[in-house]
Amino acid sequence: MDLKNIGRYEVKSEIAQGGMATVYHAYDPRFERDVAVKVLPQAFLHDPQFRVRFEREAKMIALLEHPAIVPVYDFGEESGQPYIVMRFMSGGSLTDRLKQGQLSIEETSQMISRLAPALDAAHARNIIHRDLKPGNILFDQYGNAYLSDFGIARIGESGATLTGTAILGTPTYMSPEQVQGDKNIDGRSDIYALGVLLYQMISGKAPYHGDTPAKVMMMHVLEPVPNILEVKGDLPVGCQDIITRAMAKDPEDRYGTTGELAAALENVAKGLPPSALPPVAEAVSAGRKRPGEHEMATVFSGKTVASSAKAAAPAVAAQPAGRSRSLPIAIVILVVFLLIFIIGGGGALAFIGFQGSGPLAFLAPPAATATQTSNPISFTATSPANIGGIIPATTAPAASPTFIAAPSEPPTSAPPPSQAPTLPAATTTLTNTGGVAPGSVVIGGADKIAYLNSKDIWVANLDGTGLTQLTKNGTDKINLQWTPDGKGIDYISGKCAYTVHLDGRSEIITCFNFVDYFKAFEISPDGKQVALSLDNQMYVLPYDLEKIRSVQTRADLTTIAECKEWAPYTKFFVKYPRWSRDGKTMAMIIMGVAAGLGSADTIQVIPSDCNANPHPIDNFPPPRYMPPDYVASPTIQNFGWDGFDLFTHSTFIRNGGFGNLFVYNKDTKKAQQKINPVNGACCYRDPQFSPDGTQLLFAFQKYPGGDGSIQFYMIPYGSLSTGLTYQPLPLPSITNPVEMPQPVLRPAR
Repeated sequence: MDLKNIGRYEVKSEIAQGGMATVYHAYDPRFERDVAVKVLPQAFLHDPQFRVRFEREAKMIALLEHPAIVPVYDFGEESGQPYIVMRFMSGGSLTDRLKQGQLSIEETSQMISRLAPALDAAHARNIIHRDLKPGNILFDQYGNAYLSDFGIARIGESGATLTGTAILGTPTYMSPEQVQGDKNIDGRSDIYALGVLLYQMISGKAPYHGDTPAKVMMMHVLEPVPNILEVKGDLPVGCQDIITRAMAKDPEDRYGTTGELAAALENVAKGLPPSALPPVAEAVSAGRKRPGEHEMATVFSGKTVASSAKAAAPAVAAQPAGRSRSLPIAIVILVVFLLIFIIGGGGALAFIGFQGSGPLAFLAPPAATATQTSNPISFTATSPANIGGIIPATTAPAASPTFIAAPSEPPTSAPPPSQAPTLPAATTTLTNTGGVAPGSVVIGGADKIAYLNSKDIWVANLDGTGLTQLTKNGTDKINLQWTPDGKGIDYISGKCAYTVHLDGRSEIITCFNFVDYFKAFEISPDGKQVALSLDNQMYVLPYDLEKIRSVQTRADLTTIAECKEWAPYTKFFVKYPRWSRDGKTMAMIIMGVAAGLGSADTIQVIPSDCNANPHPIDNFPPPRYMPPDYVASPTIQNFGWDGFDLFTHSTFIRNGGFGNLFVYNKDTKKAQQKINPVNGACCYRDPQFSPDGTQLLFAFQKYPGGDGSIQFYMIPYGSLSTGLTYQPLPLPSITNPVEMPQPVLRPAR
């Protein structure tokens, strides 16, 4: 492999190297950002099961999308070696922090409260990290902590791991059951490791020390939990209570979730005692579920709230310091025999790091496979850490015009002004009057167009009259769509959805402050449902703004959803969902990995029947067709749909999403490739069908030979490929060559 480049990524330096992978600091010239690239070694390629395991882990990370897990941007293959592209964590690791000394209880509590929801989310999906240690806790430039390296994680239900049956982990942080090779370990193994980390963070030392890894492992099994107050006597007594419970030898005596541990530590950091806990016998007799079997929960401010209506299981009392539950003598003998065997050189036990050292690695995974009747293609969900793993936040596309029955007008009340900037009053400029009465022109069932210029929303009649600037704040905006009553424009900016009315009034629809990315707010044709894309997960909720505005956590989204299977929809990462005209199907851009291409966006059509594992009706471009420039850059920044069978999209060649124009017919399974209606020239973006499906709207930027300006065209769809010469709409050209205009048409009334 060329160490100067890995794919398109320019290697700057090596970050870390280990038995599982080598991680490089690299530069992504396409999006002008630093990244970390993890390369899997050649030796792994000789394992016939490697690809299966690699895809299994890819799926795992896809299921674990979370703001406190290091995000994955892309993955591909270079010279036969798979690689994964992640966010570059410039803040270093917890290992680096601990070299400067122990942390305060307040710092430790803040860090664990951030990481606990990520671990609980993993455990709720039966995924156990198995290698929590300082080297796998990374920081961004703002000091926020992230979990990294799920390379040896276990999928609890199947017992499947990337590493087969080998016992892997870091001895300093391994739970007793992990040391003993228990195949049925659950999330409480990670809770034990978190207890070890807690001990180390606030004391500056690991709880167990030995001359060899094997001796340290035996101490986890046989030695009592050490008393941290003997090492650092100025700590609150509650610290020992928490550590004793987290590191209990018997998993049944530990916390049920990491959220419980975080909440207890939060109390101690505030000078309060840990929460009162019932005796062990009461908890055991209550039949508490194992963490892998828990209902999905949301941790808010370090406190876990079950998303189901069932009462939370009783907590378990802390185990007294210095006492360890006795183990069956047969197990002890077996462990001793095993360790002697390892020390003697005959064991197959593998270690990744010791005393916190090890590779700075994070292995990502391909996800669910959508099967076609011919030439099937596999998709692997990528990380939602940015607007699409490939498309940065500033390139999110617009929505197609909605064909819906108007529901009641949204309430005008809004959240407090602190949630979003106040929008200024609208300013109006009239141009291109042409002697035509404003609003008198109806084309393709539409009478107005809205679009972005210099990141602000403008509207005009289709004859160019009545050109009006509705916003004047220059903030990033995506997902433009007309309101159901046609009197305003809905759009997304940051974590909030807004409406700006044609009369200049503006209001906040809702904000989802707990997400990183908010990309879609698509109302169903009957006005009864809305499809959201939050951190690249789709949620389908009742279109009830009062309920939507009440949402404060992810669990709230599930609570108000009528279709729990799609709150969230977890089969794929969804960027932009759209409804068919009859509301019976949905089309969406999904983020995945296509065979032979690596990371790829595709358009998938599925029934909107609330099935957690729907059978896809269609997928394209692959396996139906494969545009050459899509192979070079398999990204779809937007698509148009007539609501029935016709789709249109552009490829990704230049300036954030301009490319060649394609049309696909879902009924015939055929594509019109590179139709390029403006004199056969490139380039196009944001293609949309008119409300009646007879016209095709798109933004055009001539390349090569153009000046970078952008114009809008609206042409009869039936005239494509006839050689007809088209003229742009009589609107001012957009001079910024990288503008994302996202034009949308208002259905005439």
